[in-house]
Amino acid sequence: MRGSAASDGSVWARLPREFGDAVRPRIPEIARACVDGIAAEIPEYSGTFGHGPTRATAIEQARRGIERDVDRVGTPALWQADRLAEFRGYGREAFHSGLSRESVQAAIRVSSRVTWRWIADIARDAGLSGDVLYGAAEGMFADAETSMAAVAEGYRAAEAAMSSTGERHRRLLRALFGGRAPAEVDGLLAASGLPVPAQVAAVAFRALPGAPDFPPGLLPGHVPADPLGTPPAALTPAPDTDLAGLASLPAGWLAAVGPLVRPAEAPESFRVACRALDLAARGLLDAPGPVVWCRDHLTTLVLLADEFLVAQLASTTLAPLAGLSGRRREQLAETLLALVRTRGSAPELGRLLDLHPQTVRARLRKLGELFGARLDDPGERLRLELALVAERALPGGE
Repeated sequence: MRGSAASDGSVWARLPREFGDAVRPRIPEIARACVDGIAAEIPEYSGTFGHGPTRATAIEQARRGIERDVDRVGTPALWQADRLAEFRGYGREAFHSGLSRESVQAAIRVSSRVTWRWIADIARDAGLSGDVLYGAAEGMFADAETSMAAVAEGYRAAEAAMSSTGERHRRLLRALFGGRAPAEVDGLLAASGLPVPAQVAAVAFRALPGAPDFPPGLLPGHVPADPLGTPPAALTPAPDTDLAGLASLPAGWLAAVGPLVRPAEAPESFRVACRALDLAARGLLDAPGPVVWCRDHLTTLVLLADEFLVAQLASTTLAPLAGLSGRRREQLAETLLALVRTRGSAPELGRLLDLHPQTVRARLRKLGELFGARLDDPGERLRLELALVAERALPGGE
């Protein structure tokens, strides 16, 4: 590893203790500013560092790092071996989470630059000399070089340790389906050594408690798959051929195949597949076997994308039916759906519903009383059809 003037602690040791005393109360603010700067400047961090528990963890890590550096002011302490080990760990963690080495090193540069701006202002406000500012800058930026070299070491070590095809596939899937930005997906596919197809479909798996292990050989070796991962997943450009073996999934296993999409949209395909698994587990999607094909259930998936809103649509649009008894309401809802779909006559609807035309005419008169001119409005008929179909798809529907 390349040495630096800061690696023996001499630069920090020459700084006056007044410098550390002035900076220390502001460390929490500096740490937040560092994380905000990284999120703003580096796309790979913008989502995770922008909010939530990952942001809080990053701020705490930054606070500890700044505090540790400030503690070296005025003391002859060596560059701590545990700090180097920590940055090697950041490199390994970045590799396994699908981040590029360059993005982690860029985060170190951004953090150093933001910290320096704060420290320079604090030192000037405290009346410290230009020599102190120069010494602080020398120490900080030399330490940044050492940190980036440690990150590169850890990253290369993780690359070397993960050379098998199966591990590369698992890493790719974790990165793709872990919420990575679409712009990064093509690069991840290329880095995996796989040919980049025009379209891919994501596969989500779920195993009930007590289910047997995922049988080997159900998926071809060229399909990136991690059925035992968190979450269990696979990715294929040819689902109809590559996934034929999933018909033999053992009891307790369920798979959902997302729509075919551009590689950059693979996370969306996986999100839809996971949603289909949830709905199938609740009995809201019918599948003839252990595999749910999302392409066969797009209408239901759209309608149930937001169950609260679709329930509101059904309840408000079908309010005229609310006061009817269960059986009577069911009969009129069935006839109403056939009417808004076909605009057929009583005889035509009778044939469709297997009812006598007179029965249909009586129902149509009642529907006319309940819905009036809405039955003649194309927009209202579409709204009624959506509400009726959504009502059937909702939990507790027909």
